[in-house]
Amino acid sequence: MTSIEEIFTRQDPFRSSEPIVCDPFTQDDALFDTQLLDCRVCPTSNRAALLLDMRTAEWFPMGNAAILVVHGLQSFHWAGSSTGQPLMAFSVQDSKPSVAAGRFRLDLEFFPDGNLSVVGGRADFYLLEVHGIPQAPPNYTERNLDQVRYGLPWWNSPCTMLQSSTTGT
Repeated sequence: MTSIEEIFTRQDPFRSSEPIVCDPFTQDDALFDTQLLDCRVCPTSNRAALLLDMRTAEWFPMGNAAILVVHGLQSFHWAGSSTGQPLMAFSVQDSKPSVAAGRFRLDLEFFPDGNLSVVGGRADFYLLEVHGIPQAPPNYTERNLDQVRYGLPWWNSPCTMLQSSTTGT
């Protein structure tokens, strides 16, 4: 077993024995209804990661979390409006991947009102089973992050890799 953080910081990509069923690098909207929990940008290692809650995912019946790691980071852009609420679940409504000329790009649109675009040389996607979290995401209403974090996949969460995919560029 490993932690999500170890997957993010590892130099060599992990590989699962199970192929990914719905590949977010080749299929538009594969990430529909996943929830973006957190992002990491590490200029030192030239990479970024998106931590996703998969318990609400349309196309992933297995797994309760995922991490998408972009290597050779060229661009990371988030845009959204403040809702005035302390916590908000941002659900993917549209995901558009593209791989061309040795470059990976992913554009995501969220409900409510968020957009994320990330560009890099290569990307890896890992579908995970995080141990010790409930089957359903927590209720964010009138709570702060410290109050709901126990019910979320997080960077220090122990996990088992179920499936993986890479852009291979």
